[in-house]
Amino acid sequence: MTGTAKETTDISIYQFGERYAVLRIINPKADKAMVRSLERYGQLTPVVVTRNGSGGYELLDGFKRLRGGLALSFSHLRSRILELNDRSSKAVIMQLNWVAKSISNMEEALVVHSLCHEDQLSQVEIATLLGRHKSWVCRRVALIERLCDEAQSSIKLGLIPVSMGRELARLPRGNQESLLTTINKHQLNCREVRKIAIALTTRPKHDHESILSRPWELLRPEGDVDIVQNKNFDPLVNELQRKLLVMEKYCLSAACAISSTELGQFTEMEELLLINCCKQAITSVEQVHSDLHRTINPQK
Repeated sequence: MTGTAKETTDISIYQFGERYAVLRIINPKADKAMVRSLERYGQLTPVVVTRNGSGGYELLDGFKRLRGGLALSFSHLRSRILELNDRSSKAVIMQLNWVAKSISNMEEALVVHSLCHEDQLSQVEIATLLGRHKSWVCRRVALIERLCDEAQSSIKLGLIPVSMGRELARLPRGNQESLLTTINKHQLNCREVRKIAIALTTRPKHDHESILSRPWELLRPEGDVDIVQNKNFDPLVNELQRKLLVMEKYCLSAACAISSTELGQFTEMEELLLINCCKQAITSVEQVHSDLHRTINPQK
């Protein structure tokens, strides 16, 4: 798969094709760090390329080095050439970055999606090519297909972080653009986007407009609940209302924390502990709801 690696050679910086750049995500901070490194130390490791059949080279690994070299007016980059076909080139992009631990789930999804839709490989063939299970391939394909075009473009250009893509993917594609607008308008971070995405999937649709237009009402610190006290109500009613709203905030916080945690890392005993805690919380909420319902509708 990986072809035959030749000795490193200097290649003109203008001979590099960037056909595979669409499979990587731009990180402006990482690009700036690369420029500083190239200025201080020069090019420490060669980029990896394959021939493109028209006398030039397609870059497989080293896009930050290429952008940094162009910014600093480098004339050449030290390069390692691999003889590969298109499918193998995409597989090598994955393998090189797995070794360096420098590829995100979203970038893996871009490569897998490309192999599936551009190279017409089945999920079983992709799994074999990449040495992964078919279920892994299925999850990566779904990650891309759940995102609207605007979200994909924003992530690829580095306008929003990859982690936000996972939160946007919670929503139907048709609803993601509205959340993107809110993200950009209010400069929300990933933790805040996670809370809003969960609220949009759990709250009634008639609440969505107010959540998106006034996100900070949802994003107040835990326990900081805005309650309109009604002087005509029994003080005990207002106190119970406060407690119920605080409970809702903590439930949302727990949902956010669990959704962002890789649960497969826990032991069976630890998972059972969390499941039992969840059951206890649900039982308490259901009991409160049942008691209130009987009070309001005593005949039912």
